[in-house]
Parts: sequence; C-alpha cells; structure tokens
Amino acid sequence: MRHRLRIALALGVLALAASLLSVVRSKALRADSPNLITVNVVVTDSQTGEPVNQAHLTLVFRSPADPDNAFKRAKTISYTGKTDAHGRCRFVYIPEGSVKLMVTEDRHQAFGQTFEVTKNHSTLEVKMKPPQPLL
Repeated sequence: MRHRLRIALALGVLALAASLLSVVRSKALRADSPNLITVNVVVTDSQTGEPVNQAHLTLVFRSPADPDNAFKRAKTISYTGKTDAHGRCRFVYIPEGSVKLMVTEDRHQAFGQTFEVTKNHSTLEVKMKPPQPLL
C-alpha cells in the first residue's frame, strides 16, 4: 500500500513539474516577453576588497504595463540568493532590462541600486561599506 502511494505521489510530482515547465517555456517564447539572460553579482568589502560571504541578494524586475491593453498590468518578479565564499551569486533566466539589486549583510550597510542589464552573463559589482557608527 505504501509503495503504491509513493509511486502515485512521484507520478503526480512529475506531472506537475512537466506542466510548470511547459508554462515557463510558453511564456519565454512569446513575442512580447523579454529575452532571458544570466546575471552574475560579485560582492566585496569596500575597504579590504575581500569577498563578502553569505550576503542576501534580491533582484527585482518590473515588466512594463501594456498601454493598449487595460487588463495587462505591470508585473514584479523577484529573485533571491546568497553569495558564496568568493562573494559571488548567479541569477539565471532573468528578463533583460532594468533591475533593482538590493544587498544586505550584517556587518555592512545595505546596498540598493538600479542596473540596466541587456547582455547575457553581465556582472554587477557591489562594494559594501562598513556600518554607520551608533550615536
């Protein structure tokens, strides 16, 4: 009985994954969708130049609204990640265009900036400043 339940559950997961993949592919292939690219982020300490490990990154893309279609509103898509020991993080399948990158880490000031990414394998470099002294 348990074996059959496991098989049924596995088949259900596979069917769900296949349907999600087809939805993603169909949206990626539509003429009005932007190209999908890979964006690399490198985070270093501004004073020492050392890589910042385990920094939290949020990359936000906002698709424009369609002025000809009142039902197509702007969409916000967020991607999150953490830097590795080398201060690097890779975001794949990011729509090209204007993105806002936000970086936080306990021992540094928060960072936020908007970038224009139009080239595949673009690298965004972030230099984290030390925290403000407490008064």
